[in-house]
Amino acid sequence: MKVVNKKLSKWLSLLLMVCVLSTMVPITASAASLSRYEVSIYAGRSFTLTSSTPVKYWKSSNTAIATVNSKGVVTGKGLGTCYIFGVFPNGSKLYCVTTVRSTSASRYITNAQMAVALNMIGAVESGNQVYGKRDYKSFAGPGTNTPGETSSTAGAYQEYGDNLRQLLLRIRKEYPRYFKKYDTAGIAKDLTYAWTSSRPYRVYRGTAKAKAIVNIISAGSGARLIQDIRCRELVDTYLAHARRLGVRNVRAALFLAECEHLGGASSVERVVRRAKDKNDMRELWRSLILDQKDNSSNYQIGDKIFQTRHVACYKWLAYNISANARMR
Repeated sequence: MKVVNKKLSKWLSLLLMVCVLSTMVPITASAASLSRYEVSIYAGRSFTLTSSTPVKYWKSSNTAIATVNSKGVVTGKGLGTCYIFGVFPNGSKLYCVTTVRSTSASRYITNAQMAVALNMIGAVESGNQVYGKRDYKSFAGPGTNTPGETSSTAGAYQEYGDNLRQLLLRIRKEYPRYFKKYDTAGIAKDLTYAWTSSRPYRVYRGTAKAKAIVNIISAGSGARLIQDIRCRELVDTYLAHARRLGVRNVRAALFLAECEHLGGASSVERVVRRAKDKNDMRELWRSLILDQKDNSSNYQIGDKIFQTRHVACYKWLAYNISANARMR
């Protein structure tokens, strides 16, 4: 009986030692995870990083680009990309790739005027014509919007065909881990060829590929921000086109930008060519609705099917942009 007690006592002592040692094992990065691993923000904006297990301290690889305090609050300071590290008690690390961008994206208009453009285009493309509303998860299959659409369309600003492909390529380039996480249907392979009218990308809403695309373009804040940035860049392209056509008034140029986003460059050139005063939004409107007298197609940008969106944009521009505002 004494022998059994000695053996039992020995095993209990060993078990107790294991328990004590286990409480002394330091937390490793492999046992932890960060709330975010890839983030894109504008200069002056902040976000908070958290860890599933306590960190010893937070550190930025370049404080001129982004700083981080003891609570994990990251603030964008200057343009560029840096790493925000969570350093654990044993010295191991996890990091979040942080890209800081400028809000001054336009060569021709102010930030406030560009915000109006995004609020307007987002509203008529995916926000049910509610100013400032946009749906980053929006997805439409071929032919959903008009019979002539042969490819898929997606995002807050309804990027169509190869523009959607370029959006996905950009997200993959800037957020590779994020892209890989949500690419559950082989989208990366689909990006290897251009999505043209002769080779359209026919993916329909509700399919596995459609769901993967929606997750890729909307599940992360960085991907949603890239949608905004691409729309800013597109608007600047439209404004450059308007300038080449002799338009300098901001209201008129942004009205044409909305039209070009809908129907392309040739449609805008047709509207400008017919207008009595291309720098007067009222005259551009009169020229636009002349499309309704052309019975060769019911899907020109000025036709009745699109009239409610143009009316909404006209009102928003008249309310938010000064009548005399001119592009730089």
